[in-house]
Amino acid sequence: MECLKNKASFAITVTRFTQMARYFVLNDVRKGQSLDDIGLGMLIYRTLTELDDGELKVYGRIKKDSQFIQQLMDLYHELQTAQMSFADLEFLEEPEKREDLVKIFTAVTAALNKGDFDSSSQIAVFAQHILAGDTDEELADLALVIDGFTRFSAEEEYLVGLLHRKGVEIVIGTYASQKAYRAAFREGNLYQASVDFLRKLAEDYQVKPDYIPHAEAEDAFGQISKILESRYDFSESTVSLSESDRSQLQIWATMNQKEELEYVAKSIRQRVHEGVRYKDIRLLLGDVEAYQLQLKTIFDQYQIPYYLGRSESMAQHPLVQFVESLERLKRYNFQLEDLLNLLKTGLYGDLTQEELDHFEQYLRFANIKGAGKLAKDFTANSQGKFDLDCLNHIRRRVMTPLQDFFKSRSQTASGLLAKFTEFVQAARLSDNLTALLQGESQQEQERHEEVWKAFSHVLEQFAQVFADSKVKLDDFLALVLSGMLLSNYRTVPATVDVVKVQSYDLIEPLAAPYVYAIGLTQERFPKIAQNKSLLSDEDRARLNDATDSQAELQIASSENLKKNRYTALSLMNSATKELVLSAPALVNEVEDSMSTYLLELTAAPISLPIIVKKPQASSDDIGSYRALLSQIIELYQEEIDREWTAEEQTFWAVAVRVLRKKLAAEGISIPQISKELKTESLQPETLQALYPKISLSDFLRQL
Repeated sequence: MECLKNKASFAITVTRFTQMARYFVLNDVRKGQSLDDIGLGMLIYRTLTELDDGELKVYGRIKKDSQFIQQLMDLYHELQTAQMSFADLEFLEEPEKREDLVKIFTAVTAALNKGDFDSSSQIAVFAQHILAGDTDEELADLALVIDGFTRFSAEEEYLVGLLHRKGVEIVIGTYASQKAYRAAFREGNLYQASVDFLRKLAEDYQVKPDYIPHAEAEDAFGQISKILESRYDFSESTVSLSESDRSQLQIWATMNQKEELEYVAKSIRQRVHEGVRYKDIRLLLGDVEAYQLQLKTIFDQYQIPYYLGRSESMAQHPLVQFVESLERLKRYNFQLEDLLNLLKTGLYGDLTQEELDHFEQYLRFANIKGAGKLAKDFTANSQGKFDLDCLNHIRRRVMTPLQDFFKSRSQTASGLLAKFTEFVQAARLSDNLTALLQGESQQEQERHEEVWKAFSHVLEQFAQVFADSKVKLDDFLALVLSGMLLSNYRTVPATVDVVKVQSYDLIEPLAAPYVYAIGLTQERFPKIAQNKSLLSDEDRARLNDATDSQAELQIASSENLKKNRYTALSLMNSATKELVLSAPALVNEVEDSMSTYLLELTAAPISLPIIVKKPQASSDDIGSYRALLSQIIELYQEEIDREWTAEEQTFWAVAVRVLRKKLAAEGISIPQISKELKTESLQPETLQALYPKISLSDFLRQL
C-alpha cells in the first residue's frame, strides 16, 4: 500500500484474476443463457452425436468417449485464455487433425449461437464491459495490487493492459533479488522466472522496476536462499550460517508415508502442547492423491483438526455409484454385478440387509443374468433351501421400477426428466439419502449436501442444453454420469483453528510460522508438467508463431525448469520460524530417492544433516492416548508375537485368576473406556469462572 500515490484500503482480496472479474460483473445480466463446464460438456456431446462418424477422419471412433470430450473442453477454454479463435486452428500442420478440430468447434459455436448460450469466461465479460465504458465509474477509484505471479496468460495480460489504459493504478510485485535482476545471463538462475516476468513488464509498460529491500534483518531462510542463488549463478557467497540458523530447517528421512505422517503428527501435538495454535501450522504434500487417505486416518488418530484445501471428486459417492449402476444396467442388459452394485449403494429400494443377502445368494446360485430371466418368476431350487415366494416378492420390488423406467424410448429432455423423477421416487432415493446421513458428522453431512446440489445442477444443465431435443435413455444416463464425474465440490473447515493442508507447489513465501513439507522425493519434487491435450508442443509453437503477438498458448515443457526452481525457492521461504522437509524411501510401496533439491541443502556451506526418523519410546513421541496405545503395540510387536513357554503360560493364567479374586474381594472394578460421548451441564460456579457477567461499560473499557 505504501507504493500507491494516494491512500487506499483493501476492498477485496482474491487469489485469481477470474475472481476479481466476477466481483465486477456479479450483478451483470447476460444476454444468453450461461453455461458452465457441465453444460458445455453436454453441448459438445450433443454436437458430436449429430456428426456422422465418417465426417471425422481422426476422432470419429472416439467422439462419444468422455475423456475425449474433456480434452475438447480443455482446449476450448485454453483457446479462450490464449486469446485465440477457433479459426486459428487452420494453422495446424496435420490436415486431417486440423479439419476435424475446426469442424467440431465450428459446430459447437453454431450450437451455442442457436441455443443462445454464453460460455464466455468471466475475464472476457469484464473486458467487454471495460471497452464499452460500463465500469468507468467503478474503475476511477480502483488500485490493483498483483502479487505472486511469474507469468500472465494472454487473457490476463490483455485485461491488465485494458485497466492500465483506463488509468487504473497498478502495483505488480514479485520475489527476486537485485543481483539476479542486474545479471546479464539469467538462464538457470534461481530467480529466472520472476526476473523474466519483471523484464517483460518493464518493456511492455516502459517503467523501471523498484527494488524494495528487507525492512528487517534477514532470517535464516533468506540467508540460505542467498547461498543457493550463488550456487546457481556460479558466484562466490560470503554468507555464513550459525547453528541457530541451521536449527530452523530440518531434513527428515523416513521409511514410508505412514511413518512420515506419524512423525509429523507427533511433532504437531508437541508444538500445540508448547502453546502453538493449529492455524499457525501448514502441511504441504508432495503428492496429494498418494497421501490423502492415510492423512485422514493418522490425523484422526492423533486428534488433529485439519483442512485439505482442494476440490473433491464425487466419483466414490454412493449417488454416483447409483447412477453408474443404472447406466451399466441399461447398456449391458442387466448383468448380475451391476444389479447388485445398485442395491448395495443403499440408495435403491427398501430392502433390508437380510433380504439383500438372501436375494444375492439366490441370484448367484441360479446364475441369473439378463433382463429376460429377471423378469420371470424364480423356479429353480435346491432341495427346498430357498423360499421362492419371498424371493419373487423381492424380485418384483427390485425390478418393477427399473422395468418401467427402462421402457422409456427416445423422447424430449423434459419427458425423460419427468420419467426419471418418477423412477427416483419409486426407488425411494430421497428417503435413502436422508437415512444415510443419520449419525454422520457435520462435515460428512455437508459433503452429502454438496453432492446432492451437484446432482441437481447436472439435471438442470441437461434440461437447459437439450430443451426440446429428442434424447435416448442410454445417452441421458451416460450424460448424467459424465456430468457427475466431472463435478467437484469443496467444503469449508468447521473452525478457523485447523492445520491447513495443500500441495507444495501452491505455497507462497511467509505462509505460516511452522511448515512441514512431506513426500519430497525425486519423482514428486520437482513436478514435471506433461502435455496431455489434443495439441502437441509442436502444434502450440506453430500456432504461437502464426498468430497475433498478443495471443499465446502456454508450452508447459518450456516453463518446467524455471518454474520448478521458483517453487523450490518459495518452499524454502514458506516458514517464518521453522521448516521441516521430509522424504520417504517408499511411496505407495514403490521405492524412490530423496529430491536433489533437499540433497543440495546437505552440501557445504549449508551443511544440514539428514535426520533419519525411527520408532522410539520417548516423551516427544507421545501424541495422543490412542496413538500411544498403537505405538506401544508397534514397538513391542516382536515380543507380543513371541510364543510363550509352558511355564510362562501357567504363571500368567494363575496370576490373572488371583488378581480377579483380589479385585472382587476388595470391591474394585476396572472401568471400561466407552466411545460414546455424553454431555453434562457445567456447575454455576464453573460457568461464572469461565464466563463472568460484566456490564457493557466494563466490556467496552476492556476493549
